[in-house]
Amino acid sequence: MSNTVRWEGVEEFSRWLRETPGVVERDVRAGLYLEGNNIMGTSIKNTPVDTGNLRASAHVTLPRTQRGVTTVDLAYGTDYAIYVHERTGLNHPVGKAKFLEDAVKGEAKRFTQNLRRLIEQSMTRRAG
Repeated sequence: MSNTVRWEGVEEFSRWLRETPGVVERDVRAGLYLEGNNIMGTSIKNTPVDTGNLRASAHVTLPRTQRGVTTVDLAYGTDYAIYVHERTGLNHPVGKAKFLEDAVKGEAKRFTQNLRRLIEQSMTRRAG
């Protein structure tokens, strides 16, 4: 595949160069949030259920960037989530321990591929 980018003047080219990182970062932030929610969806399917509060507390934070690193957090918002997650010796009629960790590990390759594709698409769109 070949792309051609054409500028009429130096000022237009300079503006394009200045704006490109911001456009790509915006797309990456959106992709991180989307992929975080995909992983959380997998995790929720494996979250043990008693009252349903643990599953209902699952959330993904909005992307934030600090010192050039953009992150999202995947978390459960109950005070007992860590105990349910870490206690592998318990028998859960629905779900299992390590529900978030296993989802992150299981989705890692797809997550990386999807983000790589998203960055390529963003750059391709930006190139016109």
